[in-house]
Amino acid sequence: MHWWSQQACDAAAEAQAADPSPTNLMAAAQVQALVSMAEALHRIASALEERDGAESTLPPAVRPK
Repeated sequence: MHWWSQQACDAAAEAQAADPSPTNLMAAAQVQALVSMAEALHRIASALEERDGAESTLPPAVRPK
């Protein structure tokens, strides 16, 4: 878990503990969903960077197009 996702989860949990209303429960669920999407996008970006880095070390004739 990244620092930003931990911070978002902590803030959502604090808000939920302070006021466990249905609105705050929904907001906490939305934060969790957004964090999950952000982490997935981060993993995709890392994989693309690794792939692009690996391709740049190949000779031009071997690089995929």
